[in-house]
Amino acid sequence: MRAPFLVTLTLAAASSFGTPLWDLAKDEIPAALKSGTVERVDGTVALADGAAFAVPATAFPDQKNFTVQVTASIPEFVENTVFTPMKKQGDGDSGFSFSMNYRAEPYWARQVSTVVNKIYMSSMGINAQRGPEANKPYVFTVTVRDGFASFYIDDKPYKKCYMEVIPNDEPLWIGRNVDPKAKPMAAVIHDVKVYGPDFQYASPKDPKTEFPRGVVAGKGWALDIPQIDHPEWPKVLIYGDSISMGYRGPFIPEMLKHEVYVFHCCSFVGGDVPKQALEEMAGRYNFAAVVFNNGLHSLHWTPDKVSDEVVHDRMRDLAESFKKGAPQAKIYYLMTTPHTAPRPAPNEPVNALGDKNDVVIRLNTISAQVMQEEQIEIIDVYSILAKRLELAAGDGYHWHGPAYQIISDELTKRLLPLLGK
Repeated sequence: MRAPFLVTLTLAAASSFGTPLWDLAKDEIPAALKSGTVERVDGTVALADGAAFAVPATAFPDQKNFTVQVTASIPEFVENTVFTPMKKQGDGDSGFSFSMNYRAEPYWARQVSTVVNKIYMSSMGINAQRGPEANKPYVFTVTVRDGFASFYIDDKPYKKCYMEVIPNDEPLWIGRNVDPKAKPMAAVIHDVKVYGPDFQYASPKDPKTEFPRGVVAGKGWALDIPQIDHPEWPKVLIYGDSISMGYRGPFIPEMLKHEVYVFHCCSFVGGDVPKQALEEMAGRYNFAAVVFNNGLHSLHWTPDKVSDEVVHDRMRDLAESFKKGAPQAKIYYLMTTPHTAPRPAPNEPVNALGDKNDVVIRLNTISAQVMQEEQIEIIDVYSILAKRLELAAGDGYHWHGPAYQIISDELTKRLLPLLGK
């Protein structure tokens, strides 16, 4: 499989590759696809009081290859309102939405967000701290190639990622919020165009990188993946919380030196294990190895709240999910890193374990028992970092770069011989 990154073209150049399958400037809006008062005025459509309209589903003959562009402006930004320029979402876990949310403060609440297959993708502000401008037209673009969707605002990539869209036969609604309880934002729609497979949109603002990465999502999971130019390279999956975000920094480039692809899921299980989702994720690619952890977000699993038996069963379910999803893979469990005390003074390093570290020890003890029963090899970074507290960031959970390098080195030492590198 090759991830669908596109050759960069300007929008003007790209538009020459096809004519719209549906165009607001030329096509009528079917009466059945209007909600509220929808009227054209001087070529635009004003949406107020929750009004919305839709592009017919017939404008999407190839649901895995299309591009939609909606140009819209907001006359006035009203507190706690939402404008959804695109919503092609089925009743089940299919389709996508693209929304603009507004709150004056904090500034990062003035943002847009996307949902793919009912999975929240991420959010991005418009115009940084200044926020979006009233009466300024913004172009929202979703381009789907081979089933993968990329999102843009004024050609700016919404995020360096793409999501695998589950097709549906729904129309594309303009102005209809995903949450019907959300207060709608009044908007003016200047243009809507839908293109088919012959329209090769790509933004001149797409990032230029030797090893692009993206996101693939399914029901209840999202996986950060590399662009796969060499299908024969071995693949490794790492699963963990924000600690894994730290050590993936040195780990991914190190593995690329040895022609190994690293896939990453930043997540954790706080209660019952979503076994079906994890099995599906682990089985999405032919992984040679899986490294997983579930710890610091479970510091509330104290004996008075969660019994040893329940912790044991959850860790067993987690281990079995990866084993069942990736039966061909060598599975490793990464011990949870220590909970650390605050800095004794602003310019002094951390020198003690935290008041919740007894919970970490409990989780690691029970997890070690489970992994022995499941014949899963353990990578014990707890013991290493417990002796290197000066590398702790001081917030109780995170670490400085050298600590993440230590974890990366421990993974590399285990994985490279396994992968024949």
